[in-house]
Amino acid sequence: MAYPSLNSLRTFEAAARLLSFNRAAEELCISPSAVSHQIRQLENTLGAKLFARVERGVSLTPNGEYYFMNVQQGIQILLRATDVLMDPKRSRTIKMSVVPFFATRWLMPRLERFQSHFPDWELAIQTSTQKSSFESEDLDFVIRRGGGDWPDLVSRLLLNENLMPICAPQLADTVADIGDLKTAPLLYNSQVPTEWSEFFARLGEQFVAPAARLEFQNTSQILDACVAGAGIALMDPALIDAELQTRRIRPALDITIPSLRQYYLVYPENHGNRSAVKVFLSWIEAELA
Repeated sequence: MAYPSLNSLRTFEAAARLLSFNRAAEELCISPSAVSHQIRQLENTLGAKLFARVERGVSLTPNGEYYFMNVQQGIQILLRATDVLMDPKRSRTIKMSVVPFFATRWLMPRLERFQSHFPDWELAIQTSTQKSSFESEDLDFVIRRGGGDWPDLVSRLLLNENLMPICAPQLADTVADIGDLKTAPLLYNSQVPTEWSEFFARLGEQFVAPAARLEFQNTSQILDACVAGAGIALMDPALIDAELQTRRIRPALDITIPSLRQYYLVYPENHGNRSAVKVFLSWIEAELA
């Protein structure tokens, strides 16, 4: 029986993780046609279709999803074993700085899953929204919310953010339309004070920010104030699912728009070959997928 080559499995893993033959080609430093050729050979060897063509690229078939999960785990095992033999004294600690709301809402509830996949690795997590010094703070990477434009750094998109106006139930009953929302007490993030103006502009609505307003230093503080009934906040419903499910908060209006800011994993280009970056990036992209 002929088995797939390791090279074809590596190409499949990249294409399946990125859901793009072009991006896989860039990562592997080969041509997109070479990626397509290796995937075709792999599918012929397996006798199974792994990818389906969609409007903007490719998607995994059920066979592809099953194979990707197992191939990725196998590659990670090979990488860990290779690291141990080549550099047994190297620290197995991944050092990162994460924007606080993403850390508490998305990352921390999943840490047990990371540990089960990578029991030999430790995570050292600090939280911050400020610019970090990778050298002085000895960081492998940071996770930040922004537009993806960090000069001289590599930024890998993790999560597209969507924004919905949310508030305590008693306040939601006072908002019937967009006009009511404009005059309601709005909660502001001092890190991005233009967010409400951007929100209304995306809806084609004129809005003048009030001179006196409630402003907070971070998203966690805004959520606490929102639950307490202090005002209406802009939040990604995916990150506040627990509060929405328990109805501690409700949508002020049934409106959701794409945010101008997303969550990115950011690192200096020379950190890209670090095992710590590769291991965590492969895990988090698989989780988010």
